[in-house]
Amino acid sequence: TNRICREQFQPFGMEFSFVDFTDPKNVENAIKPNTKLIFSETPTNPTLTLADLDAISEIAQRHGILHVCDSTFATPYITRPLDHGCDLTIQSLTKYY
Repeated sequence: TNRICREQFQPFGMEFSFVDFTDPKNVENAIKPNTKLIFSETPTNPTLTLADLDAISEIAQRHGILHVCDSTFATPYITRPLDHGCDLTIQSLTKYY
């Protein structure tokens, strides 16, 4: 995710802030006036750290920002990001199928 953001999307003028999601305060502190999306991953690959999806979703809602969660590692079926307030969830189909 980090690499595609830097190499493929930044040339189109998109800006990214890469933040430690283990503390939701870091997420809120990284929000800028032009922030449109919060993209989280839980559990992260390969460190297995967890993000508090409820807290991050609340922050996103309060700021009018979409919250997308990549839950590939534990699957959306187990993690259930939509039940924790995320607007969208994704899973990489190339990892397991």
